[in-house]
Amino acid sequence: MKDLRFVFGRVWHARHKPVLNSFRYPVTYFLLPLSKIESFNKSPLFGLNRPGILSLYLKDYGPRERQPYKDWIKEYLKDTNLDFPLGEVQLLAMPRFLGYVFNPVCFWFCYSLENELKAVITEVNNTFGQTHIYICGNEDGSSITKDTEIWARKDFHVSPFFKRSGAYKFNFNISEDQINIAINYLSSEGDKLLSTQLSGPAYSDSLATRIKTLIYAPTISFLSSIQIGWQAVKLKAKRLPWIDKPSAIEPSFTPSSNKNPN
Repeated sequence: MKDLRFVFGRVWHARHKPVLNSFRYPVTYFLLPLSKIESFNKSPLFGLNRPGILSLYLKDYGPRERQPYKDWIKEYLKDTNLDFPLGEVQLLAMPRFLGYVFNPVCFWFCYSLENELKAVITEVNNTFGQTHIYICGNEDGSSITKDTEIWARKDFHVSPFFKRSGAYKFNFNISEDQINIAINYLSSEGDKLLSTQLSGPAYSDSLATRIKTLIYAPTISFLSSIQIGWQAVKLKAKRLPWIDKPSAIEPSFTPSSNKNPN
């Protein structure tokens, strides 16, 4: 398992119903093995739990420093019958830029001791300051491959233009040099409502990579959040009904299955 990786990717959103709307925007993610998290502090430009042009603060992710990461992950895996001897865990997340954080979703890739991807904890944040966890894995305990389809009920309110109903279909194609994540949202009747994809190459930590990261740094948070906000304005102009935030569902995590739960 390699050290810190830099993912220069693009996010694609395509709304299929009730109106068509799609857009892309560039993103920079950090892919960080938790066992080597100290390697993030090699440069004064990058900081772990300290200010920097780009920084990662542990309070932005997962247990928010309430407990060790692996204990937090093991509890979720046990609660969803995905309990296995846990090896390395990689965090895929957007860092802070000049202290500003915009991180609508991050992923925890959970590997076995044999270095096989067994589970993905998908951590979703909405604009209301709420967080929900989707715990993705195969019901038979097998490894997640590029052909694996994982389903979960939509139990979290994200977009004010979609109801909290239906299901997500997750596909993960993860390697040390490439990230491809596809999430499709389907209605309770089986209609595809939204397609989302995050894809891009993962580069090793080097001076050239860090310079490129700093050049693209403004797209990490500011431009991405502006782009998403502009899309909301466009959808509102198309007279889509606005759906108010419903009461949160407890518990704040959703297990997965290999079949559509609807």
